[in-house]
Amino acid sequence: MKHWKQILYVLCLIGFPMGVQAQMVKHVEVSANQPYVDHVTLMPGSSDMDLLVKIAFDEPQNSLTVSLISYRKLFVFQADVRYSSVIRRRQLRPDKLPYVVASDEQVRYRLTKPLKRSLPEGTKHRFQRWIEYEGLQPQPTDYKMVNDYIEQRFDILYKEANVSITLRDILVMEGPLARKHPLYELFFQTDLNRTYDITIQRDPCYGKEAEIQAAAQQLEHVKAGYAAFNQRFGRSLLLGTSDLKQLFNKMKSMLLTQFPRQEETNACPEIQAYIDQYNQYVDSIQAVQGRFRAPSRSGTPTTTLGLSADYILTTARRIDNQVNRWLLSSDKIEKRDLETACRQLIDQVRGHVEGATEISASQRAALRIFYEAENYFRRTCVTQ
Repeated sequence: MKHWKQILYVLCLIGFPMGVQAQMVKHVEVSANQPYVDHVTLMPGSSDMDLLVKIAFDEPQNSLTVSLISYRKLFVFQADVRYSSVIRRRQLRPDKLPYVVASDEQVRYRLTKPLKRSLPEGTKHRFQRWIEYEGLQPQPTDYKMVNDYIEQRFDILYKEANVSITLRDILVMEGPLARKHPLYELFFQTDLNRTYDITIQRDPCYGKEAEIQAAAQQLEHVKAGYAAFNQRFGRSLLLGTSDLKQLFNKMKSMLLTQFPRQEETNACPEIQAYIDQYNQYVDSIQAVQGRFRAPSRSGTPTTTLGLSADYILTTARRIDNQVNRWLLSSDKIEKRDLETACRQLIDQVRGHVEGATEISASQRAALRIFYEAENYFRRTCVTQ
């Protein structure tokens, strides 16, 4: 056993950094469902000296947890400490630490000779606090001398800003060795000097349950308003009196005032989907023109197309945009909703065209572009 320990100490001594290691900076992302884990090799060729760094984000608590996980027992300093202030004859004195740490008075902690010799400045050496941070506030926690893992939880100070942590001095110990007083030996120490610049990916819908419900209700209201209006005036209805025309114009104006188009965008996909559907119904209300029939010179009733050329062109552009979004999306539900929206736009225009007997030149030119958009949708979305 002693022979094996001597070999291990020699390997540890070889592995000790002679001075400050070059700083390593990693740019990482975490979310509530996806923590970040980094595998750190403390000593090449010795897997039981590997260290896992885990960074986890808790969205409900708006907190970040940093954990160090190792096969070996770990010890870290919670503040910068000079060797000579806490260590006498290689004995680490918990009561001399500048913070309270849980420790049994009967337990001893000793640096091995190879570890002491590896320190660049000997007894003048200054141990560094194991973690530095920006944009974070550490939560109170109990400190222990012997740790199966190290963990620190932080409150995140600014929701819109990135945060960072830097890992510094880590010490590894073994024990307890069988003695009159249990003994732990600290045999390895290194300055990781490793910084993690952390981007926190928050759920854009988190905490917006009330907004989601409000958007869903607004969609149901405009849907009901459109259905009632379209049922009465959007069919092949002969508006033969000025009273009916006046009622049509009044109801349409009232609905467009009650349901203005929502031009803002929302980072929450669920809310944005409701906004998009809401705007489609607003556009549908705007598109209802009424079917005015008047006798032609020959006495045969004629029906003019109740959609303006500008509206037809706008609808064609909206179909193109929906198809482009469909191509970029990998979400089956979103793709299905986009297909439904395109079909509604196509059916809306075609329903007006089929009942019309008089179509102006500008309307015909706009319809040619509309039919191209319709064919683009059917080639792209329907055939796949």
